[in-house]
Order: sequence, then structure tokens, then C-alpha cells
Amino acid sequence: MEYMKCSILGVPVDAVTMGEAVEMAEKMLLGGKQNKIFTSNAEILLEASRDDNYRDILRLSDLSLPETGPVLLGKMIGMPFKGRVAGVDFMVKLCELAAKHGQKVFFLGGKNGATERTAAVLKKQFPDLQIVGWSEEVDLPRPSLCNADIIFVALGAQKQERWICDNLSRLPSVKIAMAVGGAFDMISGDIPRAPIFLRKIGLEWLWRFSLEPKKRWKRVFNAVIVFPIKILISKFIIY
Repeated sequence: MEYMKCSILGVPVDAVTMGEAVEMAEKMLLGGKQNKIFTSNAEILLEASRDDNYRDILRLSDLSLPETGPVLLGKMIGMPFKGRVAGVDFMVKLCELAAKHGQKVFFLGGKNGATERTAAVLKKQFPDLQIVGWSEEVDLPRPSLCNADIIFVALGAQKQERWICDNLSRLPSVKIAMAVGGAFDMISGDIPRAPIFLRKIGLEWLWRFSLEPKKRWKRVFNAVIVFPIKILISKFIIY
């Protein structure tokens, strides 16, 4: 089944539900092609609107997950989004799929030990999950990385997507490379997740702002003020 892509600030974003995204990922795991999965939130899309090269990289994704800001504003201007697919939740679902199909995973990036703690949390949640390694260092080659079926790359926006595009072809065993941003911090418990009711109504960003106001005020300003303005302007501009 083909799913509709919506262009937001020149970046194609998939209008899928979590279930549909998981179904796509399962087909990727069982297929013979290498695939890139990126998450499209307001901050990433704003960066792409200012950087042509980064926008071109995001266009190479095989699955672009729709986050809260793009979904809410996209719906307002008539785009057929069905709901948010949070990158951190999708990463957990992808580990569940890997455990089900006997696929090997590798965790790359992160900092301050969150990568190892993430691996431990997911192994406890999915005992059948085959974790072949983790590393905060990104230099290649690393034998266990080269044997993985799925790699999760947490290097921050731009750097993680660029790393995937530059290195995926050098890792022939990898079926899915996913850019996961700050997911390791949340899965490891270093940053508490928002209560479920806040996630459901699209206010997880407000929860995270309350935890780290000094660090996140600029991101919130961009997401709440700058991004909506850009979206409205984009109705009259073709990227």
C-alpha cells in the first residue's frame, strides 16, 4: 500500500499512523533494500528551509515520521495527516519488530552513558532483542556495527542524517538506519517522558520545556512562532 507524502517547507513527510509506519518498517526489514528513516519535527523542518543541502538530505528518506508541529499545522492548511508518530515511540516499536524477526540492532551516538542504558532498558523490555553493540563514537569500521540489521543514530539534527547518508552504503547488512535525536535520553530515563495524556494532545514539547526552560526556549519559540509563520508563507511559495 502506498501512503501519501505531504511537502512541508520542501520536505516530503509521510501522512501515516503509527500502525502504518510500523507496517512499512516490517516490509523494509524483510526486503533486500537499505532504508533511511528520519523524523520531521518543526525544528528540523525549519533548519531544512534555511539549508538547501540539508533539505536535499531529508528528501532521501524512505520514511519521514510526522511529529506534532507539522501534523497540527499541516491539518490546518488541508494536508491529510492522520496523527503524530513520535520518533522515540517508533524506535521502541522498531526494536519490538527486530526482536520478533531475529534482527540485530546497534545503538550509535548519544552521550554520558545514555546509549548503554538505552540498550539495557530495551533488552529488558524485549528479552529476544539481539543487541550487537553500542558506541558513543561514530568512527568506522566497527565489526558489530557492520553486522547489524538496524542502526539507531543519535547525533542531533543534521549530523545524524548526514552520517546516515554518508555511511549507509558502507554497511551492507543494514536494512534500516534511523535518526533518533534525543530518544536515547528518554528511553534511558535521563529525561522523563511526559504523561500519556499530554502526549496524546500534542503537548509533550511543553513538558520538555518545563524541564529544561533555559535550554529549550529558543526551540519552543521557533516551533510556536517561527514555524507557523513559515508554513503560512509556504502556501504561496514553491520550494
